[in-house]
Formats: sequence, C-alpha cells, structure tokens
Amino acid sequence: MKPILLIALLISMACGAVVPQAGLRFYYTFDQQTASGSTVKDMSGNGYDLTSSGPVQFAADRFYNAKSALKMDGTYHLSALLPDTTVHAMTDSNDFTFGIAFNTTASSTSMEGRMDIAGLGDPYNSGVFLSMHDNRLRIFLGNHGYYDTPDTLNDGQWHIAIAVRSQGAVFLYVDGKLSDQGAVTGEVYPISDSLMIGKHGIKDESFYIGLLDDVFYYSRALSANDASTLYRTLSGVPVSFTTRVDTVAAPRPTIAWHAVPNAIAYAFEIGNDSLFASPFISIPLDDTGLTVPQALAAGRYYLRVGCNYDDRAPFVFPDWHAMVVK
Repeated sequence: MKPILLIALLISMACGAVVPQAGLRFYYTFDQQTASGSTVKDMSGNGYDLTSSGPVQFAADRFYNAKSALKMDGTYHLSALLPDTTVHAMTDSNDFTFGIAFNTTASSTSMEGRMDIAGLGDPYNSGVFLSMHDNRLRIFLGNHGYYDTPDTLNDGQWHIAIAVRSQGAVFLYVDGKLSDQGAVTGEVYPISDSLMIGKHGIKDESFYIGLLDDVFYYSRALSANDASTLYRTLSGVPVSFTTRVDTVAAPRPTIAWHAVPNAIAYAFEIGNDSLFASPFISIPLDDTGLTVPQALAAGRYYLRVGCNYDDRAPFVFPDWHAMVVK
C-alpha cells in the first residue's frame, strides 16, 4: 500500500515520496488501491480518471511494492477524456512537463513498430507522446519534431523520463540526466481530446508492452533543478526493507534493504524518538545492509535509511520506521 501524506501544496505518491501540486493536470500512481473495476483514479484531484479497455493488470513497482504498477501486454489500454480548455492549456505553445516511469524488455522499431506509452493526439501529426522508438525513448511533438535518448532503454530496468518544454525550448531528462534538447516554437495542439496510455492516440496500433508507473503532466515547465529533484523523489526514496523489521528478538538485529537505483551511498540511523535530533547510531555506508553495531535493550526504537545521489549533497531520508526489540 502506498501511504497518503497530507502536506500543503504537495500530493503524495509511492512510498511516501511527494510531487509538487502547482500546475499538476493529471497524475496516476497505478496502485491497486486507486483502481476500481475498469477505473483508475487521477491523484491530481482534477478528476481525470482513466477508463481501461480491459481488465487492469498489476505488477510490483520499482520499490518492490506488490500490485503497485501496471503490467501492459498489448491487450488493453487506458484513456481519459479531457476538456478542450484543458488540452489547450496543456499544449498549444505553452510550457509543460510530462513524465513517466517505465520498464520494458520488448523490442521496438521505427514508425508502425514503435510502442506509444502515453500522450495526447497523433504522435507524428499534432500530438504530444512519450514512445519507445527503435528501443529508445522519444518525445513526439506532432509535426514540430521529436527528441530521442541516445541509449536504448528496453533493458528490463526501471527508467524515469521527464520531458519539459520551456519558452520554446525542449529538454528530455532520463534518470536524472539531460538526454536531448532542442526547440519547438510553434503550437502543438492534439487532434484528440483523449489522454491515451498504452497505444497510439487515435489508432489501434503501437501498443506498449512492459511495466508502467507514475504518469504525470504539468501545465508549466519545471526548472532543471526541479526536474532533478523530482527524479530523485521518484527514483527510490525511501528504500524498502527486504524483511520485516517492526519486531525483532535479537539485541543486534541485521537490517537489510533493496538497492535504490542510482544511489551512490546510504545512511543508517537509529534514535529514541521520531525526530532524529540526536540519533545514537548514525552510519554512512555503501552497502545495502548491516548488523546493528551495539546491543539494544528491550523497547521501542526509530530507524531510517537515507540515500545519496550526489556526494556533494546531503542524504535524503524518508519517514521513520518503528522497531520494537523484545
């Protein structure tokens, strides 16, 4: 289950991470908790719920949460009808930010052999789409052009793509790094008012096969720093433990967690309160687990594991986790 955090001007997402709400037009976490029958809830609060053409299939997400990402096999797609005024506000010559988290091993070619993951309208003719094209991720901007990642991305790993249009310039970020950039100065107005996920915007072709999570769209441009921060938020904070650690019998328990994509180091802390003002154990390390270095008396403790994506930046910590030593 992905917890909901009520924070001013922020909207909760997977595993307690948050994305900014200002300008957020739609946002889908694809958690089983947000799906009911053929409907998937829009977590932006704007009510652009998706309708599935077939039974929604779930898979584990990049945080190892069960039934918290979509599994798409080409047999179904999802769509949401958007008001015409919203489509204009999101596209035309306006700034925007469009992003997805995806994982695929399927091969794609050019033109009809590509896989359209999410977008509006016709990718080649007046549309905005994120697609797999020749095994690379491409941002289509209708007949104004497109931009590609230099590397193939059908490697079975989770990737996070964020495309930004800002004052006519276009930036495509993948996994926190700028992959391509250029300019689109004209209007990009989709010929369809439906957001489409998993296939071509208006035709029954170019179906996406793979995993998908966290599709979002802002009617504003995120700065390079904001895009980098959003990537770090989406890519794996907090870490998830490989075993339950809420109750332990050993005075020196071994704590282990799943690796966070692109993290270069971790920090492990234990304290007597949830504020962690003065944790009595605070250890930086480059491994994904450790045995607590000192014996813990029976009682309640608070622990957390932080990540670092840049050795010049501080560790990013999630919410605490309570642990009882018997």
